[in-house]
This record gives sequence, C-alpha cells and structure tokens, in this order.
Amino acid sequence: MTARNIDIVVLSDIHLGTYGAHAEELHHYLSSIHPKMIILNGDIFDIWQFNKSYFPASHFNVIQILMDKLNTGCRIIYLTGNHDE
Repeated sequence: MTARNIDIVVLSDIHLGTYGAHAEELHHYLSSIHPKMIILNGDIFDIWQFNKSYFPASHFNVIQILMDKLNTGCRIIYLTGNHDE
C-alpha cells in the first residue's frame, strides 16, 4: 500500500493508556498516510485514568509509528491537554 501524502494531520483526545483508546485503528490510519506535519492537539495520554497495568502493545505501536514519522522528516507539534498534565 502506498502512503497518501498529506500536509497536516491533527490528532486529539486519543487517551492512550485507557480502554477507550482506538489504538489499532489509529495505527492503521497513520500507516496509510505520509504527513508533512502532525499536530498532537491534547489528551494524547490520559493521566487522570492512566493505569500502569494497562498499556497494551497497540498503544506502544501508536507511539512507535509517531516516532517513525518524526525520524523520516515529519514535523510533530505536541500541545498538552487537561488529561496530559
């Protein structure tokens, strides 16, 4: 599959570290695109509900693909949300 070129992607309220995060779907989407910039617009993690015993591989995979995008020239801007603090 060829990744689709995109200028800007804005992601918000992912809430990694919680049961409600749709990490597998997000990973699939991020794998299908080649953005110039990703804006992480708050609440990427959910510190309020963060459970150290629940952080499955699919959540780590989202972090890994974001790091891969960064390492291949994608600019990433991280804005904290109220659940990130």
